[in-house]
Amino acid sequence: MKIIKTFVFICFCLMLNAQNKNYFNEYKDLAKQMEEQYKIPSCVILAVGYIESGGGTSKVGQKLNNHFGIVGSCQASISGYKSRYKYYPTVKDSFIGFCELVSSKKFYNGMKGSDDKSKWVKSIAATGYAADANKWSNAVIGIINKNCKN
Repeated sequence: MKIIKTFVFICFCLMLNAQNKNYFNEYKDLAKQMEEQYKIPSCVILAVGYIESGGGTSKVGQKLNNHFGIVGSCQASISGYKSRYKYYPTVKDSFIGFCELVSSKKFYNGMKGSDDKSKWVKSIAATGYAADANKWSNAVIGIINKNCKN
């Protein structure tokens, strides 16, 4: 029984790691575009999107194209889904929405162009982006450490 549980746990971990890689591979070019335009590290953008959308698999991510958990009008008549989260016509619009939100914050001008991913994450969390800033920051930084080389 212990061997079966260990095997299931290993399979689950491998599946999660594959999901990380798939999300990062699928959206890396889009995140790079956002980095060039907004000077927010692409890996920070990807890690936040991954955490907030469950790697793009959440209902909000799939039905509302909202990969960042941004609150707003879900346009139920268009999306066919009732939610407190904002509807975006495309995933790209969601990425733009996130970058626009971050760029509107006071810390942004001081961080713009910085490669300090941990400081970016903590600065975003400090704006009230997450209910539990420490837990959220640690989760995002963990995803960054697993998926970003630099």
